[in-house]
Amino acid sequence: MGKKAVLFILTACTVLTLGVISYVFQFTTTTSSNIVKEIDRKGKFGDRLEEISLKDGDPISVLVMGTDTRAGEQGGQTDTLVLLTINPASKSVKMVSIPRDTYTKIEGGLDKINSAYGVGDVEMTMNSVENLLNVPVDYYIEVDMKSFTGIVDTLDGVEVNNDFEFRTHNLEFTDEKVDFPKGKLTLDGKEALLYARMRELDPRGDLGRQKRQRQVIESVLQKGSNLSSVTKIGEIAQVVGKNVNTNFNLFELWRLQSNYKEAQENITDYEIAGEDKTIKGTYYYMPDKKELNKISTTLKNHLELNDKNQYAEKEQTQDPESSDSEEEISKESEETNVEASRKEQEGSNEHKETEDTGSEEENSKEAEENHPEGSHEVQEKTKEQKEKENKDSEEETVENRGDSNVVKVITEDWAPIPTKQENYTGVTFEKGSQDWEEMTAAISKGAGLTKSDMIVWWVSGDGSKSVIATVTNKTQSNNYRVYVSWVDGAGYKPTKVEVLHKNDKKS
Repeated sequence: MGKKAVLFILTACTVLTLGVISYVFQFTTTTSSNIVKEIDRKGKFGDRLEEISLKDGDPISVLVMGTDTRAGEQGGQTDTLVLLTINPASKSVKMVSIPRDTYTKIEGGLDKINSAYGVGDVEMTMNSVENLLNVPVDYYIEVDMKSFTGIVDTLDGVEVNNDFEFRTHNLEFTDEKVDFPKGKLTLDGKEALLYARMRELDPRGDLGRQKRQRQVIESVLQKGSNLSSVTKIGEIAQVVGKNVNTNFNLFELWRLQSNYKEAQENITDYEIAGEDKTIKGTYYYMPDKKELNKISTTLKNHLELNDKNQYAEKEQTQDPESSDSEEEISKESEETNVEASRKEQEGSNEHKETEDTGSEEENSKEAEENHPEGSHEVQEKTKEQKEKENKDSEEETVENRGDSNVVKVITEDWAPIPTKQENYTGVTFEKGSQDWEEMTAAISKGAGLTKSDMIVWWVSGDGSKSVIATVTNKTQSNNYRVYVSWVDGAGYKPTKVEVLHKNDKKS
């Protein structure tokens, strides 16, 4: 990692305002007003159903970003990303370091997470972190490196516990020659920067460096929360005012100090497990999905997001004005399915099931088990039911529905493509790529088929925003047209599914 990269990591985290900026607020509102830069989070993934109240001590999340430009300027990258969740009730902080080269989804495709800042500034970076960890990002703190060494020196250094002895004498990233013995150390600003930047000699590579960075962050938070000298606070204010931006407003900064201070005494840090990988000559860090899910669950619990009244999951988010109509549609759909099931049962008592019918029912049952959100019942419809179904379909579009799957039986003519023919050249990413895998996973989920049992006949659309796919199972007894859309913060999601009768006219 280059010189700037690590600098930002420490800068952003060090100034993490729980201990420093909140104190600065009490003594200099001028500095506080200079650093406040609002970001509109309304309508974004991670919005809560109830407004967060720092006055009431609600758990919050804070993304600390270190950038290679002066805070607030356009362009550059975030080479430091640390997400904190703070729960004042449990008096604890959870801290997750996000490797700068993490391969993840940002707007426009898959890339390193640190590139989000250059594309869409602070807001896109927050969205990308939400997408990666599947938790809301309530607040941000953006810091330029220029503030780091000054803050550490103003705090009279930071205290760390070094796991192994190393020297910076022959390292490429610096000309400074400093010895770091094993054990407890007190470091000044320059030494703390070197301590956190070094990766070459660490047997754990970037993970080891992240641990040292977290040590520095914790020390700054603890020492910053114990500031008592107005002189020192004034010195920090001068550094912070020019190099920090945040969407904490003035009163929220004060609330941080009054209601969240004790949480800093119990900090738990987490690493994102993964592996290094080179794709087309570019290095990426590939996070382990299972470990990401574990961290996500831990953070959600810490934020107390298990209460459905507090948090709106992305796939459940809907327009309040359309919620009543959607509930009615859902209720009508359930009644239709119940009625259809009753008639099917009556029919089964009057007529002996054929072998093919039994096979279809087994496939339908298997599809339901693979996709619990919506079943794909292929049933004979009455004229009245078909008219009602077509009316419902006309009244709503894919875009304004909150459901993940809308089953519609196609009665119009359709022509299947031969099994060996594949037609998805319009998709902008290659078959076998991670984008392709994520897209087809959403298609299979919508169809209720396992990927190993699914044949993709054709896909229309470039894949960046949405695609329409026609798929079948290997026996070609169940056929579906699946509509998939890219949802910010949630990835590819099936938004509509049409069931194609195998007995329909195929010419």
